[in-house]
Amino acid sequence: MRSIVGAVFLTAGVCFAGEPTHNLSKESAVKLINLLIEDHQERIQIVMISEGSKVTRGLEEKNVRRVMAIHPVPEEGRRVRRVQTYDFHWNDEYGWHCWEKREERGVDVVYIYSELQGEVVVK
Repeated sequence: MRSIVGAVFLTAGVCFAGEPTHNLSKESAVKLINLLIEDHQERIQIVMISEGSKVTRGLEEKNVRRVMAIHPVPEEGRRVRRVQTYDFHWNDEYGWHCWEKREERGVDVVYIYSELQGEVVVK
């Protein structure tokens, strides 16, 4: 009986997850990629934006957009245009965003690249 009640509460939490208030536009994707690659370029070309979901470590995120873009990247001392893919996720706090974990001076740091808040660094 307890497991059924627990499952109901878990399911209820999933049902009330916020839905995106808007689709990820090509313009927003370019701005987010610029934040992420720290190289504000106007030469980012968005090839396509695909809608999907993603499961990471047992957590399913239903509102994910995979963006395929072409832009210059450093390669062997020069810059060449390459196809890159980025996954952007939605939540109410950050809007469309992506994040990465880095280790800096022996401490984990999370960088969030958000359409609503810009670059957020959590130490």
